[in-house]
Amino acid sequence: MELKKYQKRVIADLTDYLAQLKEHSSLSEAFTAFWESRQIPVGRDGIPGYQNIIDEVPHVCYKVPTGGGKTFLACASVKPIFDALPLVRRRAVVWLVPSDAILTQTLAALKDPHHPYRQRLNADFTGRVEVYSKEELLAGQNFSPATVAEQLSVMVLSYDSFRSANKEGRKAYQANGNLAPFATALGAPEQPIENADETALFQVINQLNPVVIVDESHHATSNLSTEMLVNFNPAFILDLTATPKKQSNIISYVDALALKNENMVKLPVIAYNRSSQAEVVTDAIDLRQSLETAAAQQQAAGGRYIRPIVLFQAQPKTGEDATSFEKLRDKLVGTGIPAEQIAIKTANINELKGVDLLSPECEIRYIITVNALKEGWDCPFAYILASLANKTSQVDVEQILGRVLRQPHAARQRNQLLNMSYVLTSSNDFSATLEQIVAGLNSAGFSRRDFRAADESVLDFTPGSTAPAPQPQPGKPVDESVTADEDFLDFDENDVASGLEQRGTAAGETAEPGDAHAGLASMLEHAAQQGADYEHEAEQAAQLGDVFVPSDLEDTVDTTEMIADYRDEVSELKIPQFVIQTPPSVLFPTGGDGVDLLRNDALAADFVLRDKDIQLDLTIADEQMYKIDVKKQADVPRAFRMSASDQKIMREHFSRLSVESQKRNAAEAIYERLKPINSVNDSDLRSYIGRIADNFGPEDLLTYQERPNAVADKIRDKIKGLLEEYKTKKFYDAIETRHIDIRYTYNLPVVIQPIHSTSLIGGSLYEAEDQMNKDETEFAARFSGMENVRWWHRNIERKGFAINGPFNHYPDFIVMTTSGTVVMVEPKGEQLKNDDSRRKIKLGNKWASLAGNQFRYYMVFQDGVTPLEGALNQSQFFSILEQL
Repeated sequence: MELKKYQKRVIADLTDYLAQLKEHSSLSEAFTAFWESRQIPVGRDGIPGYQNIIDEVPHVCYKVPTGGGKTFLACASVKPIFDALPLVRRRAVVWLVPSDAILTQTLAALKDPHHPYRQRLNADFTGRVEVYSKEELLAGQNFSPATVAEQLSVMVLSYDSFRSANKEGRKAYQANGNLAPFATALGAPEQPIENADETALFQVINQLNPVVIVDESHHATSNLSTEMLVNFNPAFILDLTATPKKQSNIISYVDALALKNENMVKLPVIAYNRSSQAEVVTDAIDLRQSLETAAAQQQAAGGRYIRPIVLFQAQPKTGEDATSFEKLRDKLVGTGIPAEQIAIKTANINELKGVDLLSPECEIRYIITVNALKEGWDCPFAYILASLANKTSQVDVEQILGRVLRQPHAARQRNQLLNMSYVLTSSNDFSATLEQIVAGLNSAGFSRRDFRAADESVLDFTPGSTAPAPQPQPGKPVDESVTADEDFLDFDENDVASGLEQRGTAAGETAEPGDAHAGLASMLEHAAQQGADYEHEAEQAAQLGDVFVPSDLEDTVDTTEMIADYRDEVSELKIPQFVIQTPPSVLFPTGGDGVDLLRNDALAADFVLRDKDIQLDLTIADEQMYKIDVKKQADVPRAFRMSASDQKIMREHFSRLSVESQKRNAAEAIYERLKPINSVNDSDLRSYIGRIADNFGPEDLLTYQERPNAVADKIRDKIKGLLEEYKTKKFYDAIETRHIDIRYTYNLPVVIQPIHSTSLIGGSLYEAEDQMNKDETEFAARFSGMENVRWWHRNIERKGFAINGPFNHYPDFIVMTTSGTVVMVEPKGEQLKNDDSRRKIKLGNKWASLAGNQFRYYMVFQDGVTPLEGALNQSQFFSILEQL
């Protein structure tokens, strides 16, 4: 099971955040840097700053709507997290779930070697994975210091498993002879849990310093839950939820449109209001039959099996009354539905236990419930939610709406009607019902834009106002017997059966135009159009790529439009970029002219380390290795530094080895820390690290023993330097042989999203531009005062135009002169006279030499600073610019 595109973006977000954790000294700084690199401000007018929920522990969240594959995303996240942590850490995961139903499902899936969740973990950890229940942990079943040291240990537990207030929770605090070997192997705990024995399960997990995954994390926000998380002594906490709480540190938002593009959900939700419960039941049966007919036709044409299901949401006056549900079943049977097609699922009755609803052998097409399906139940065949609340009651679909949203087989169906979901109600206040539908969508991680009302006029009503009374369908009289005292059983099954017989639904016949069934056909035609419109919106979002902003972040982003006077001329402007001539391949699926935009990773093709030098100076290796004072350094991520206990364990083990064994041990440990390195084959990487370690002398081995992570980082820097040298040489060689050329490919966007916009300086291309430092502001002011400058633009780092060579160079300014010359400008201060600037000058000048007479590139240093070769100072530059 491959990750979907949006899921790959989530994992990329995690990887970027982990990189920021390594680069910054505090959790809040890393979080801010992560979001600002995406042009999203943090703090006032942006997303909230980092919430330090547990001192020294990175605690972040994915916001993923229902149906987005949160569990699979969590499985794919485990390896990147452990890759970022110090190598000697034992690989233990605590996987917390909110209920017994979800616990059973998650445990079964992670234990099943054929399930995609377990397959992902096995692939990432070479099959060395063990999944434990709490009972297995308490019994020490294949759970020992030796096994934990050699594998990924995943412990699936419920939120209540370790709360001492209940009997089951107390077991985790008690002495346990089965776990006594851990107390010997791990020694005295650094963070002992109050009232827990040294051999207690809770204390053992605490000493394993696990990564904690919190599923449905919006349930785990109480003080007791936070205390439990603290006692786990986590190295990292990852929350998964569709509805994050205010204190959540969200690092990735998945938008509903992304799920729609990947065929994960049945959206939009189409809402219908009916004049009575009898009409709700009649239309639910009729609509379901229409959907099943479409599904059968699709299957006959080669599609997969789908059996659409109706959820009848009963709302009895006296709670979950079993007698009422049985009476409802009898009434539905009275309409002509076979009894074996109906099941009841409530808090006290579960006729779905052990039933495979996806099997073609299953007869169930109707499920009677209240809210019992809100957790731990998942059936993509559920298409219709029919609420049987009376007309004067508040319709409550919030907790159950998400159950009809998952798309069958995660595939787009040929019939548009099978790509949406449906809600049927009868209410005197349809606008209030729609607000409930919106609340239901919100609780599933979606938004108001993800539903459509069949009667669009009610969309103009504010919550609590009265919508127009529902109109009768053609051929159907209004049920005058309906009163304010009706309950959810107050419909005549004989009337429903008669209505279905008139439509031909009971026999599964197709309606002819003009009959009673044609009313439903008209509504379905409208629904199909709404679905097509929604799909078009999703496709447009996909085409925007990185520019698209999820709905959750729209209010935090300044979207700035291009000045209207420039739009036509700029739409014709294409800025050149480097392209590569290449035969069709997975990396470069070519267009018609046999070229594709150059990505610098393509230049690493054929790079090998076997012929590269292994010279390494470890005398300047340095690493912070200290025990952090929790009270004074609460915002410092301790797990990303090697702890005192980790250092001690490693040194004691290392010192007992022979010199040759020390070299082998160092090589293996460094390889595990560094892999994978993009563009470097794993076996080549292992061999190269082995050559370096074989060359270690006594002082090098001592340095490694004292500073293992610093030594590993030095080797990574060495490899990356060799890789950059290779890519740079290959780039300039390929330009000479014309395997790399220039094509006019880049269009300036109609809108930009600067993180902190400013409109103080005139003459810019957009209504506002990205923020600028003092030197950049001075340049912009000079541009605005020049008669021959038509417009200027502050290019946005990582988002705007890049000169795409062996690395991506984003010039600070793009300037258009009145003569039509496009000038790329990169201002620099004296402190930036370095190798990075030299690389940019060389690349920029090579680009300009190939781009044609319309384009120029200049790196510009302040006056009084001797510029690097190939660059100018300000006076020289502005003198030239005045003449362009």
